[in-house]
This record gives sequence, C-alpha cells and structure tokens, in this order.
Amino acid sequence: MNTSSRLKLILAALPLSVVLVLFGCGGGGSGGTTPAVSTVIQGTAAAGVPVVGYVSVSDSSSNPQPVKTNIPIEANGNYSVDVTGLTAPFAFLADGTVGGKRVQLYSAALQADVGGTINITPFTDLMIRNIAGSISTTLVDAIINKLPGLTDTELNTKRVELTTQLAPVLTAAGLSASIDLLRESFNADSTGLDRFMDLVKVDTTVPTAVTITNILDASAPPLTLDTSAGTYSGSISTANVTSTATPVDLIVQTFNTFSGFFATGLPASGNAGLTALFSSTFMEDGNSGAVFLNDITSNPSVIGLKFTNVVVDSVDTVNGIALVHFRPLNAAGVSMANDVQGGSIAWQMKFENGAWKVHGNQRIAYVGIKTTANKWVCGSGNGTGCSLGTTYTTGLHLYIDDQAMVGIGSAVVTGPGLGAGVTLTSQLNQSWLSIVGAGCGGCTTDKYDMADLDITGMGVGPYTYTVKLYDNALTPVLLATYTEVIPVAPVLNTVLQSMAFPAMSNMSALAGYAGGTLTPAWTVPAGLWGDCVSASVWTTNDNQWVCGNEALGKTATSGTATLVLTAPGAGGAWTSGNYWISTWDQYGGKVETNYQ
Repeated sequence: MNTSSRLKLILAALPLSVVLVLFGCGGGGSGGTTPAVSTVIQGTAAAGVPVVGYVSVSDSSSNPQPVKTNIPIEANGNYSVDVTGLTAPFAFLADGTVGGKRVQLYSAALQADVGGTINITPFTDLMIRNIAGSISTTLVDAIINKLPGLTDTELNTKRVELTTQLAPVLTAAGLSASIDLLRESFNADSTGLDRFMDLVKVDTTVPTAVTITNILDASAPPLTLDTSAGTYSGSISTANVTSTATPVDLIVQTFNTFSGFFATGLPASGNAGLTALFSSTFMEDGNSGAVFLNDITSNPSVIGLKFTNVVVDSVDTVNGIALVHFRPLNAAGVSMANDVQGGSIAWQMKFENGAWKVHGNQRIAYVGIKTTANKWVCGSGNGTGCSLGTTYTTGLHLYIDDQAMVGIGSAVVTGPGLGAGVTLTSQLNQSWLSIVGAGCGGCTTDKYDMADLDITGMGVGPYTYTVKLYDNALTPVLLATYTEVIPVAPVLNTVLQSMAFPAMSNMSALAGYAGGTLTPAWTVPAGLWGDCVSASVWTTNDNQWVCGNEALGKTATSGTATLVLTAPGAGGAWTSGNYWISTWDQYGGKVETNYQ
C-alpha cells in the first residue's frame, strides 16, 4: 500500500473534529503538526448478514488470552478496536449468531494492518483454519500458538490460495477475481462481497474437511479444504450465479417490496400488491395469509417495518422452496422478532407463478426452545408468599403456543438433557402449553429446570430437539413434528451466582395495588440485550400483565419504564403480583430477573 492510500485509511478512521484540527489550522509551511497514526483496526463481521454478537482479540504477548473481549458488533456488522499496547500479530474472533445459528469466525491482522481494515467472515475464518493446520487440541489454541510467528507472506499466501479457488464464482458474481477477502471494505447490505457470501456458504462441521458450496447448485460436489494438509480438492460450481437476478436477489427483492408497503403507513389487508407477495398456501404458526395480513395491517407498531439480516440458507430450484431467516425491525430500530438480540424468524419462500413468494413457517403453532437463566428475588410487598431471599435456576424455555387455536392438547419435547422427554399440556384460559410442576401444588410453567449433571451430559452443541404436537382426544393423535436447534447449552448452576443479571429498582408494592402508572428503573449489563420490563398482578379470578419492551430497545443499558395497570375488574385491589426483566444473550438465550 502506498503512502497516499495509507494516509486515506488513517484519516477515515479519525473523527471529523480531529481531521479539522489537523488540516484546518495554520497556513501550512513547517509550523504544522504531524498527524497521529491511528491505532484502530476496523472492519465488518458478517456471514452474508452481520454477526449478532461480539468480537474478542488475542495478541502475540504472554498475557492471558484473549486480551480484549466484548467488543460490540454494530447492527450493520461494523466493529472497531484500539490495539494500543497490544503485540502484533493479532487474532480476531466474532462470536454470536447469524440467522439464529451460532457462528465463531476468526480473522488475523499484522502490524501493518493497524489503522486499516480487517474483515471477519467465513472466508477469513477459512484462511485462519488453513494456517492453524492440524488441530490436535482446539482451534483457538492452535491459532494462538501460531500467532507470534505469523508473517505477511504466510497470511497473504493463504489469502491468495483461497481467492484463486473462488475466482470463477467471484467473476460470475460480478466481483474481481483478485479481490482481497481479508481487507476489502464492504457493507453488510446484500451487495458486493456481502452478496457473494449470500450465494457461497462455508461449512466447518468437519474442521479438517471444510466445504464451500454454491447454494444455487447445492447438488454439485463442493470445493473442499483439507486444513491439515493445506490443500484444496474439487471445485465450486458457478451454476446459476450471475451478477444480478439470482434467486437470492429475487428473494431479497420480495422482502424489500414487502417492507415498502409499510414505509409510511398501514396498507389495506386486501391490497393487491401486498397479497401478491404471499403464496396461496402461506401459513405462519397456524394462521393463514389472510389472518396474518389482517393482523399486521391493523397494528400501528408495524409502520416503518424493515426486513434486515435476510439469510437465504438454502434454495431448492427443482421444487421451488427456499429456507430463509430474517430480522424484522420497527421504525425505532427495535426487533419485532421473538427475541430482540438473536432476532431471527425462519420462513420458507415458494416459487409460485414466476415469483418468489412469502410462504411462512408452515407450522400449525408457535414452537420455540431457548436456554434460560433465572434469578429469583423474593422480597416483601408483592404478596406472592415466597421465602425471602435470592435463588437461581437454569435450563430450557419450552414455549409452545396454540395461537390459531387448532386444538393442541399436549406436546412432548425430547432432546439433549431432557431424559425421556418433557410433556406440556394445554391449560384453561391460555393458548400456551405448560409443564405441570411436581411438589409445587400443581403449579404450571414453560421453563424446565435442569441439574448440572443433565447439562454436562449434553455433550458438544449445537443441540437438536424434537417437538411432537398432539390433539386433545382421549387417545391423542399426532398433529405435527418439528425440530428446534439451540447453539449452546444452558449455563451451569454453579455459574449462576457469578453471572451478571439485569436488574430493576423503584418498584411499588403490588399486593393491594389499585391500579395506576408504575415507573420502575432498570439496568442491563454488558453482553446482554434488553427485551422486556414487565409487571404482573392478579386476584383469585383475574390477572393482568404489561410489558414495556419499547423502553428497553436493543442496546440501551439503563432507563425507566412506564407500565400502566388498571384496577381489578371487580374493583378493589390486586392481591399479589411480580416484576421481572428479561434480556437476551448473544446466542439467543433468555436471561431474566424475577422480583416476587
């Protein structure tokens, strides 16, 4: 890189105010000051869409590694880290989720890269795996052991080798065959290099035999990297890859058109242009396209809807079905998915009447499985009758909601850590199914508490669970079977007390509460994303719940919520209640604090 290009990189990394000071004062000559050299490395952490999570940095010093953690990845995939005082070369790890699936992507930088761009993508990860070679212990150990001796020649040799292998499909996608996959600046916006990662997927399931596949020709043999030998075999197909109008492009276009109808207002549910985007057999958690459209076109919070992080997982061009994940945001930038952080919804797209149309998740009910860590604080004033003190639980949140009321009577969930399985049953006056607790007077819950022996026995993730839904007949009939995947195991019980949990304060007593406005304060620790601040009150025959999730947003760390509760239906006051604050971790798991 020449001096002029390096200077441009340095200036790009500096705040505008600094640039004005450097060049806006004085009239030139020898009286000026030499611009400070940037010590920041920045880039994009993405795999077709931004990684939702954090970056950590390891260096070549003898200090405990990693030397920096919890570096946030912004919503657009950008990250930046000041490496002042650190020893080059550096290794970067982007750890989080993409499309609801856990990803751990590596990259590396040399001293000469300080002040410039270093991306963290499946392709940079591939380069680093190739450099690490045979991994007798763990990948991270192998990488850290290689760092001190990493040279520009070695890093760039692996980069060029990979680019050469990808050259035919790079060219077909409209990119340069010699693009610098490590240092090329790009936006995670389904264009350029980001679009290329939508089309070409890297699979590291077998660490020593990494495969690279064109998802538009998934039946073709993949390009395979033997990381232990550092050699490639096979070739990557270029079939169906063009610079424009691939099925992936057309699917993204459908989502863009969809959001356009809600840009400034709510369209009619029967708007011809909007309904044309839906397949004739659309179904979402048991709801038809007509019901789904009626719901979203009558909800003011949908105004400004945007679909972000659209991930096309696979495209079956023969049967005309594509699997996608996406993240819907409202006008305030808050996720409208089931969790704010991981934020992904899985849908199918169907090729019908010459266009890729929204097909829904094709499920008869909502089914979701997440890890959950809970802190229970029992104090006076809420009338719940719990024992004073603080307790903790960990396990899985098994959420099954018969939203369309199709008559689901029970569900059986099987998978790692659940032994013979867990049964949930329908309850009066609620659409979601519950576990009927033993030893707690028949209490109901959708949280399955786990012992450490169960958690450690789960082995290495990701973990797949099977959910079978039955009707409510005397002899239950199987209605549907679905699978859910979680990326990591629940945290151990022994870890809970040292965890950082969200917190609330300024909570009015709920026992005897006659209704009004509650204004609890809340805080969310680093590493978690806010979901909902809630209050729930009840009497023997009545209950009420309110959630202030708009107040939390996604990245706010503290604030005050406004929760409005009305008086009980029969007058008087609520007999008891509780508060809780729920957050999400970087893997889509729930972390909650409950005040009883």
